[in-house]
Amino acid sequence: MHFRLLCASLIGVGSVVFSSSAFAWGPYGHAIVADIAQERLTPQAQKAATSLLALENHQSLDQVASWPDTIGHVPKKKGGAPETLKWHYVDIDVSHPAYDQTRDCPDHACVVEKLPEEIKILADTHASPHDRLVALKWVVHLIGDIHQPLHAAERNKDMGGNAIRLTYFGNNANGHMNLHSLWDEGVIDHEADLHVGPFYSIDPARAKKEADRLGALITPDETKYWVQDLDGGDVYNATVDWADESHSLARSVAYGGLPANKGADIGKGYTALAWPIMELRLEQAGVRLAAVLNTALNGG
Repeated sequence: MHFRLLCASLIGVGSVVFSSSAFAWGPYGHAIVADIAQERLTPQAQKAATSLLALENHQSLDQVASWPDTIGHVPKKKGGAPETLKWHYVDIDVSHPAYDQTRDCPDHACVVEKLPEEIKILADTHASPHDRLVALKWVVHLIGDIHQPLHAAERNKDMGGNAIRLTYFGNNANGHMNLHSLWDEGVIDHEADLHVGPFYSIDPARAKKEADRLGALITPDETKYWVQDLDGGDVYNATVDWADESHSLARSVAYGGLPANKGADIGKGYTALAWPIMELRLEQAGVRLAAVLNTALNGG
């Protein structure tokens, strides 16, 4: 089989500096997923999304793609929602083959359980426009999150690779480089030359250019294959499948591709394994996000 087939804005809360290990894909990755999806929206879904985004004077999905990360890292007393940090991932130990809700998410506060909830709110035309806008932000973000392999895996309670310190092409980010941050943005920075600026700022035009490059690689057959899990409207089982995909890739590539020597510098060899997987997951996330939005926003 072909490899690709296999394989409410906060204002006035003050400046916050985040560790890259706190995010999935980083802001560039989330913007790329949003941009790929935006190009695949039906006219009706595009109209509905534009109407919701306009409530906060936004015009495109990439402008809100990282909002859930922002509110999670702002204190509650300043308008944030730190209790939502657990929504971005699910820790499935690599010793297990797949997601089990009772074992891996007993409190239902993980990406596998929260994503379907937010999709349901977004699709509810009786919900308030504000609630649907918040849900839209979460759906855009969480579909990106669930496709990042290390947001569906951990090894010996290493918090999705956050506890694995490493050096990448000779750079250890002053001791802060770890396996999780490498998958969030380290490899993307290196391969796509997308470097996050101060206060986690990005160049939207450069993100769009990379999204266009990846989007052009996606074939109609791939699009059809990647959204099969959504046939019949079973969003929950599709979400479980996407988490299991990420978990499998984490086991085989993110962890499996690491050198035996824990102190070894990783670079070209590991990147050759990781980068094609990252491209694939960004593409799949964009295609699946579009499919979810086209259904959820079909009613306006």
